[in-house]
Amino acid sequence: MNIEAEIRELKLRMAALEVDVPHGARTTRRRARSRRRHMIPAHNCTRHENDRDALHREVNDGFTALNVEIVGIRRQESDHFACATSTAWAHYESLHRALTDLTHLVERLMKHLDA
Repeated sequence: MNIEAEIRELKLRMAALEVDVPHGARTTRRRARSRRRHMIPAHNCTRHENDRDALHREVNDGFTALNVEIVGIRRQESDHFACATSTAWAHYESLHRALTDLTHLVERLMKHLDA
């Protein structure tokens, strides 16, 4: 189906949707004829419903893939954080040992100077 035919079909569908619903119980013949003329074929409805369902599945698949990516990024960042924490902790313990050794050395020197 070419684009012009699709546009015509969409215009007909829009016109069918815009047909006024009567406010009273009476319906004029003109409105009834207009509704019959602009009826939407059932095969078009099912095609659009199928398109809508396919789009819905595609969006859901996209969100599922996005969630998988987010979980992967979180796991990777958690691993990096654990590695950085471990490295920082090891560096802190090394500094603490060096300061303790330096404190003992200063205390021995002070005792040596006092004697």
